[in-house]
Amino acid sequence: MTSDSAFPSQIPCRVLLVGTAAPVLAALRETLAGFDDIELHQADAPERVAAFEPTVVIQALGALEDGCGFLRACRAQEALKELPLLVIAPLGDPAGREAAFAAGATDYLAYQPGRIELLARLRYHAAAGLARQQCEVALRLLREREEALARAHAEIDQLAGLDGLTGIPGRRRFEHVAQTEWQRARRSGQPLSVLLCDLDQLDDYNRQLGRPAGDLCLKKLAGVLTGQLKRPTDLAARYDGKRFAVVLPDTGLDGAVRVAEACRHSLEHLGMAHPSPERRVVTLSIGVAASTAGEDDTLETLVARAGEALQAAKARGRNRVMALRG
Repeated sequence: MTSDSAFPSQIPCRVLLVGTAAPVLAALRETLAGFDDIELHQADAPERVAAFEPTVVIQALGALEDGCGFLRACRAQEALKELPLLVIAPLGDPAGREAAFAAGATDYLAYQPGRIELLARLRYHAAAGLARQQCEVALRLLREREEALARAHAEIDQLAGLDGLTGIPGRRRFEHVAQTEWQRARRSGQPLSVLLCDLDQLDDYNRQLGRPAGDLCLKKLAGVLTGQLKRPTDLAARYDGKRFAVVLPDTGLDGAVRVAEACRHSLEHLGMAHPSPERRVVTLSIGVAASTAGEDDTLETLVARAGEALQAAKARGRNRVMALRG
């Protein structure tokens, strides 16, 4: 087995020899034979190159032989666009160097290189190719992990009942908590209040400023609502589209109205400009309903009354709180 102390075997190199210049090919095979980190193969057509999965391709050219067609054919293949292509043309036309580089050659030698130079060039190109492959693999793994992380977050949000846009609970979570609190209110005889909140003229806002701006308003509202809830049992959720719902256990109508007014005022105080002249800033309408759960009442009835109160608030000019008592 041949060894070379100046060039230790560190980077594996799968060399593919191509060309019809038999003397050049024979000399190359003799020079590269016997190294543990050099694996030699030979092919006769560009369409076969990719199948060998080479680290470096050496194209050996004879006298007056033009190898540009082979180079272009390799570069036309997606799998070979970045592959190191070394041209060795000891009997070629000196003008062929520029043509070879223009056609896609990575390196060009107009002479038969000695062992040390050839090994140095091959191992250099092998190292560059390996680094590029490692970078591509790392980027692919990073993308896969980012996608997996995004899927995991989505699954966690779904399990937690969170709304993907605002990050607060969604309707399913609201219905579960509201039903639980309703049952508890029936047992304890304590009041339960529900708020339904709706951004005023959000459709006009989206049409004039775009959906991303409207989404930002929804996120801001979610922050406002959660910021006004002081107890662990209180819950703010995205109910549907641009409507949000708030559950306030052990809270009567007067207390619920105070919370609603605080929410309405906090959003208006943000001063987010609204393109509609009658609005000036983004505002909020809120319907409030409260009830001490009884045998003849239902949670659905309570939520429906909050919806009726919300519609009354909008009918009276928006940016206000309306309340209905059960």
